[in-house]
Amino acid sequence: MPDNMEHQTVGRPEPEFKINFVTVIWIIIGFIVSWVNMLIILNSMEIWSYLTIIFTVIIPAVIIGLKNRYWSYGYIMGFAIAGIPFLFVMDLFIGGYTFATSVFIFMILWLIFWKAWRSLSSIKQV
Repeated sequence: MPDNMEHQTVGRPEPEFKINFVTVIWIIIGFIVSWVNMLIILNSMEIWSYLTIIFTVIIPAVIIGLKNRYWSYGYIMGFAIAGIPFLFVMDLFIGGYTFATSVFIFMILWLIFWKAWRSLSSIKQV
């Protein structure tokens, strides 16, 4: 195949990341949900409560991402951002755990789901 051949992609080109008003709302919602979740962990201090961070990030992020993936990015960013002040104000471990877990989940969802969906949609149809 010659180097100068262009590949036709199915669907529309990938838009640039833009933070709009709805994305900011999802950042705020993610921040609030994360803060409440960290307070629940702080008050119960049971091992199962640490798993709630994983479920309250992944499940809503995938559902929101089906509508608009940038809103989902905002939700996860809000979740991660909430861990930073909690880290200094309330509890070092819980805030750090929330931040690190949220960033890790963001990378997983971004690499596996959205990159895979983009790659699948760019396959040339014959």
